[in-house]
This record gives sequence, C-alpha cells and structure tokens, in this order.
Amino acid sequence: MTCPHCDQAIARADYPLYDASCKTCTVRAFAHGFPFWQSKQEGAMVPAYVQALKAAFGDGWMVAHAAVKVESDRIAEARAA
Repeated sequence: MTCPHCDQAIARADYPLYDASCKTCTVRAFAHGFPFWQSKQEGAMVPAYVQALKAAFGDGWMVAHAAVKVESDRIAEARAA
C-alpha cells in the first residue's frame, strides 16, 4: 500500500509533498536531494549522503541507497517523457 503522496509522485515526477512516516517518500526525497546529486556527480557516495542514509534507514541504508538509485532513474525517465 502506498501513501497519497507516493501515488501523486508516480503521476508527477516532481511532486513536492512527502510524508515523513513513509519510507517510500523518504527514498523519493533522497532521490531529489543534493547529497545524492552530489554523489552522482562525484561518482561515489559523499559522506553527507551516507550519514543521512544511515540516520534515516539505520542498518538498511545500503538497501535504501539501491532504492534511491531506482527512484532517481524513474524520476529522470518521467521528466524526459
């Protein structure tokens, strides 16, 4: 089950609202965020990005990073369409 913000984000790549209690919204927020963008530009995860992932997802931060990359690709594809 998804939250209403996630449902809207599927239709609009740049949907601006998030639910702090929704992990999918959190992944989407990371995909839109500067630390992830900076990591993509540098070709490696910058410390600020890793620290934020660990704070948000704990021991599951690497799985969350994989989800952020998938979401970032989905957003890019939706923007291009």
